[in-house]
Amino acid sequence: MKRLILVAFLCLSFPWAGLGQGRASLTAPVLKSEPDVISFTTRFSDFVDGNDYRIGVGTTGEELPGAKFELSQGDAPLPKELFSFRQGTAAAYFEVENIQVQGFFFPSSELPSGDQQIALKVTIPRSEAEKAQRLFIIVTKQFGPDTWYIMDGAEINNSHW
Repeated sequence: MKRLILVAFLCLSFPWAGLGQGRASLTAPVLKSEPDVISFTTRFSDFVDGNDYRIGVGTTGEELPGAKFELSQGDAPLPKELFSFRQGTAAAYFEVENIQVQGFFFPSSELPSGDQQIALKVTIPRSEAEKAQRLFIIVTKQFGPDTWYIMDGAEINNSHW
């Protein structure tokens, strides 16, 4: 009887323990700083089948002029169209309300399978990075027609370059 009570207590006390599993994620960006440009590479993985995702890089201001985006899976480049979007509800990750993002859309039918990753390399003129001061790398998941939430994110700021 004591075991039954203990099991019931644990189940009721920790019902949310497994909810974080299966979330899309990104690796820490690997940064390379040069006199005229900064570049970084981040890898995205752990996409959940049946969901649509967006990945990208943004700032609290405008788009990053002169930024170059390279998307690949394994050794093969991915021919995806770059687009811009505003990501709201960013305060939980970055203590900012909105991020102006340049990135890529991945419908569930185009997600990598298994343990494959998507790599994103971004090269930005140093002058633009200095203006922005903070760069946000995000992966978002769609929860409704116009509802996207950040699943994982990282920040690179002027102290890193």
